[in-house]
Amino acid sequence: MLAVSRYYLALLGHSQRYLPAALAYLALCAILYADPNSPVLPLYGVSGGGLLAVGCWLTIAVLDIEDPVQRLITLSHARSRRRTIGGAVLAVFGCAGVLTVITVGWSVLRAGDPRWSLAGTGLLTHLVCALLGIAIGLPCSRLLIARIGWTVLVAVLALGVVLLGKWVPLVHPLLQALMSGTAYGAPLALAAGTAVAGLALSAGVVGFVSARRA
Repeated sequence: MLAVSRYYLALLGHSQRYLPAALAYLALCAILYADPNSPVLPLYGVSGGGLLAVGCWLTIAVLDIEDPVQRLITLSHARSRRRTIGGAVLAVFGCAGVLTVITVGWSVLRAGDPRWSLAGTGLLTHLVCALLGIAIGLPCSRLLIARIGWTVLVAVLALGVVLLGKWVPLVHPLLQALMSGTAYGAPLALAAGTAVAGLALSAGVVGFVSARRA
């Protein structure tokens, strides 16, 4: 699976499809964390939501790089559809991890008196959002949706529901708690559990459906 992940990272780097989302996210963070005196938790809520969208974008970008013939060749070498999907997930999560470290590290450096507990909250918040973004991106990719127009539409709708839907107990309660200054321990635990479960469910369904279509 690690070899597949390195292969997808090489493809993503060569294609440069990561640039629009990564540059937009870094520009957002540069604006958010420009003032060292701003409360950091609400900013983590905003940049966490941004990383959720980036995780979705990168997942679609990685899985849409290959045409059907190339995908079959990769599957033949990997010997398992689970390894190809898992390798793509690892590749995207690695990219999201780098962006997370940059974001939280920048916020800590900008603060004159950093509070490491808040930095830990920021790390976990961003990683949870990245996992959920990957979970959304998997079924929106070419593995299930062939046309890019439908991919964009479904991805935007799914991201809108997850980020803005108060009735959807995924990351919205966490981001709302961080931005409003209320207790965030329980929403963070809920978001972590639902993100991991959602990613496992998404990967399983996508692998099963794509295998049936092959």
